[in-house]
Amino acid sequence: MTVGPPRLSARPVSEDPDRGSASSENGSISAGIEIPPGLGRDIAGGRPAWVAAWIDGARPFTAQTVRGYLQGMHQLYLADPAVKTTLGTPSPPANIEIRFKYNQAFDSVYAMVPSTMALLLALFPAILMALAIVREKELGSITNLYVTPVTRFEFLVGKQLPYIAFAMVNFALMFAMAVVVFEVPFKGSFPTLVFGTLIYVSTTTAYGMLISAFARTQIAALFGAAILTVLPAMMFAGMLVPVSALSGIAQIMGRLFPMTYFLPVSVGTFTKGLGFSDLAIRLAALAVFIPALTLLSLLLLRKQER
Repeated sequence: MTVGPPRLSARPVSEDPDRGSASSENGSISAGIEIPPGLGRDIAGGRPAWVAAWIDGARPFTAQTVRGYLQGMHQLYLADPAVKTTLGTPSPPANIEIRFKYNQAFDSVYAMVPSTMALLLALFPAILMALAIVREKELGSITNLYVTPVTRFEFLVGKQLPYIAFAMVNFALMFAMAVVVFEVPFKGSFPTLVFGTLIYVSTTTAYGMLISAFARTQIAALFGAAILTVLPAMMFAGMLVPVSALSGIAQIMGRLFPMTYFLPVSVGTFTKGLGFSDLAIRLAALAVFIPALTLLSLLLLRKQER
């Protein structure tokens, strides 16, 4: 039986161990309970019995919560009168051995460094992109758009491309720091991480373009982009609490924020050793944000005067 995070919602029972491993890799479960064959016979016969509980250690905050739940379930089992009251020699209670997958040392740095990379790649590109367009409004140079044959799409893409390149340089520096300074091992596919990062920074710069449509000054753009990026990133994107554990409007906000789909890419390639086939669905979902946000920015940017 496998359980999901952190409300312990049950998933279908599977007799295939590989299915449980695949579910753990893609993040659909946070823990799996492995019940060996003949467990009931061992308990009835008075022989030692063991049950394995595997916890996804890629996110230590969630893993610690799940571990507490599993230990609590074990204590409830030991307190069950049906276990304590037997005829003849009491049967020894079954023991649960807890192991952390992907992060056996349970070091938080393995999760925090890739998560912080995702946060910074959302924050700074969005702020810089919003400031770039609002600065044009403040200086009045955006009026050049109305007297030149440049289309709105060409204007926005021309503004966006330099900041995408700048964000990729930042990614290279942060990746080097993660591996060299913080000594976080990289186990997955580097091309997949680079490709996912390129999609992600294209999305976050488009997010900054959208924010700039509602700002008139650079100060407003700065604070607006910072608040509208950090708040959903910290609270609703799965950095502290899994999105599956949220409900109502909080989960909707999480599903509509790009970092929700890039965070499993960053953490998964670093800690779980995932590749393109494992992350293709999340990358496709992340790519949908690019045309959607660009279209909204085009609609909100004042049309050229004819």
